[in-house]
Amino acid sequence: MLIELFQNSIEPWVWFASGLVLIGLELAVPGSFLIWFGAAALVVGALVAYFDMDWRWQLVLWGVLSVSFLLIGRRLTVKDDDKEGDPHLNKRGSRYQGRVFVLKQALAHGKGTLEIGDSIWRVNGPDLPAGAHVKVVGQDGTTLIVEAASEGEEA
Repeated sequence: MLIELFQNSIEPWVWFASGLVLIGLELAVPGSFLIWFGAAALVVGALVAYFDMDWRWQLVLWGVLSVSFLLIGRRLTVKDDDKEGDPHLNKRGSRYQGRVFVLKQALAHGKGTLEIGDSIWRVNGPDLPAGAHVKVVGQDGTTLIVEAASEGEEA
């Protein structure tokens, strides 16, 4: 029975239905993968509707178009401009490196806290009084490393 279906040609409606099903499945599957196979099936269906083609050639054409559409589609959908990503990702404290802030609480025994925006950061540095200007010079995990800011540097 299956052999009889494919003896001469796969009907265009089979290609159209397959293409629509694959494109519909794309809605349920993340990424952009099945849409290209569905688009290739729609193109093969349109070609079979106008040109008489053996079923073997139809499958070869669908395979070639599927791979071609997939490669072209990947090239169009993948962004090349952000290959390295955010250099500060997962290192939020490094965004503050080089900036100057005012201590609201004194640094005692080399440890304390620093309020930056709506966040409170643990800091390590020299003992400094409240109100002193500090410059962020590094980060150790979630702790900022600070030093006393020079006279010309202001928060």
